[in-house]
Amino acid sequence: MRSRTALRGWLAGAICGASVLVSPPCAALDWLVLVIDRSKSIDDRELTLQRRAYVRLLSDASVISALGKTQVAIVEFDTEPQIVVDWTDAQSAAAAYQRKGPDGLRGQTGIGSALTTALALLTGKSGRLVIDVSGDGKENVDAALLSDMRAAAAERSVEINGLAILNQETPEIDRYYSRQVVNGFVLPVEETSDFENALRRKLFYEVAGTAPGAPADVSALVAARR
Repeated sequence: MRSRTALRGWLAGAICGASVLVSPPCAALDWLVLVIDRSKSIDDRELTLQRRAYVRLLSDASVISALGKTQVAIVEFDTEPQIVVDWTDAQSAAAAYQRKGPDGLRGQTGIGSALTTALALLTGKSGRLVIDVSGDGKENVDAALLSDMRAAAAERSVEINGLAILNQETPEIDRYYSRQVVNGFVLPVEETSDFENALRRKLFYEVAGTAPGAPADVSALVAARR
């Protein structure tokens, strides 16, 4: 049986080898900000489902193992952002997020201000920096701020990836995320019930340092480690 350290090295090497033709060399995922839409376009049932998905995944042994020493923070946003969980490891982030108290009135979709907060959290951090944004709506608070923060992230070599929840009001929200929000990749979620599976895929793509469509089957590699 391989040691945990040896297995982690094998996983990284296997992933990098599989994705060498489609992405830059793999690097450790050092700092990860999860940015979660809680605006009023998302009903209470959907918000609860999303929160539970994040808690379950960050508590999952394969996710914890894949993330390794990655530090995680969680920001929720509507008109204003809120740091719900400050920097900690994945398992502790799950426990803290599970204890989140009830919400008051929820406002508009302020992606730009959420990215402002996420970038502030990453100030002074080194290594590979990633912001994950999940949501179902377009910026409707300050579009100029969103554009500025997207540009600022690119200048600081901060990756922004997205999980776009498709809905009748904004059926092409994944395209909007691609053009206006992220500088990395976007995974669309066609049904709210698919959110947790899509979130898992996105996290493993990020651990792999690759993008959807690359040949590496990261979840299979993680399962093979056991």
